[in-house]
Amino acid sequence: MGDTIPITVKWIKNKYDVTVMLDESPEVLKAQLFDLTGVPPEKQKITAGAKQIKDDTNLRSLGLKPNQVIMLVGTAEVLAAPAEKTVFVEDLAPEEMQGIIAAGIPMGLTNLENTCYMNASLQILNNAQDLTEALKKLPGSVPVPTDPRKTLALATRDVFRQLSTAHEPVQPLRFLMSLRSAFPQFAETGEQGRAMQQDAEECLTQMLAVLSEQVQESGQSVVKNLFGIETTVSVKCAESPDEPERMEKESLLKISCHIEGVTGEGKGGTDMMQPQSIQKGLESTVEKMSPSLGRTALYTKTARITKLPKYLITQFVRFFWKTGAGSDGGGRKAKILRQVKFPMTLDMKDYCADDYKARISAWREKVLEQQAAEKEAKKAKKPEAAAAAA
Repeated sequence: MGDTIPITVKWIKNKYDVTVMLDESPEVLKAQLFDLTGVPPEKQKITAGAKQIKDDTNLRSLGLKPNQVIMLVGTAEVLAAPAEKTVFVEDLAPEEMQGIIAAGIPMGLTNLENTCYMNASLQILNNAQDLTEALKKLPGSVPVPTDPRKTLALATRDVFRQLSTAHEPVQPLRFLMSLRSAFPQFAETGEQGRAMQQDAEECLTQMLAVLSEQVQESGQSVVKNLFGIETTVSVKCAESPDEPERMEKESLLKISCHIEGVTGEGKGGTDMMQPQSIQKGLESTVEKMSPSLGRTALYTKTARITKLPKYLITQFVRFFWKTGAGSDGGGRKAKILRQVKFPMTLDMKDYCADDYKARISAWREKVLEQQAAEKEAKKAKKPEAAAAAA
């Protein structure tokens, strides 16, 4: 994670304390100010002294000082009042809380200072009931001093147990300590000693890797059985079309969906989970030795799915490497600040290999036939029931 610096933003008569991430795009700062003031990013004019902060400004080049005051000019959007007042769990009366518990509504996880990335990762995996059941069988107690990865798996088990019985939000402090022990990058702090923001995808990837090792049934990884995606990959040399294509097999634990705006659409628009967005996640390039050219060459890899899992994890790729940016001009990781919509039903058939597509089609036809037969059976019973009633 990059360096941060505290500043004060003055807007009309109001002042706001904001932490600026110097290696991020100014669009991130604008998003922060939008949350605080309601001024849309496209209507914000931000100045630091005589310098105006634009979308392509390198924040490091401004030479910001700690607690420096910068100016924001812009008009806030007036939002319509909600039809119903929002009621938070902590404001509920005891009898109302009992009703929530009786209805089986699960409790959440407390944010332990910039741990939303961790909480999101835990909640994703907690929705896979097969995984939580398998974790219950994991023996041992936290901590295991000589094995931080085993400790993390046990801490995951304990958090899921707490969530299943909690009557109030759970504080995953022991899990956080176990995560930071196994992966010290999640213990990074900024200049003020506060925990830094982290990437949920990185956290989830590390958790899946640990649980894949630690949670086994009949000698097989529970994680791979539940989340594993099998693919066949076509590998072609982009610099030598005559070189024979090679086929390889690869396993994945998630599908990447690249966020790309519609051509001609302005900033702040909404990106749909479109077919090409997922397709791009199944394509990649790699440099390797070419036997036909006798040197390193660029190869394209195109994957087709041969086995879908019970639980499919789809990652919206919100970060990309922006070349020419950063303090040294070499580039930096930038965040894509676009709204994303996704369908409630995601059809993965088009991304599958031909033989797997045929199996999916046959299964769907069988299901449709069953549904049609059940519908006809219900129709036939209605006259019989009416005659009996008469």
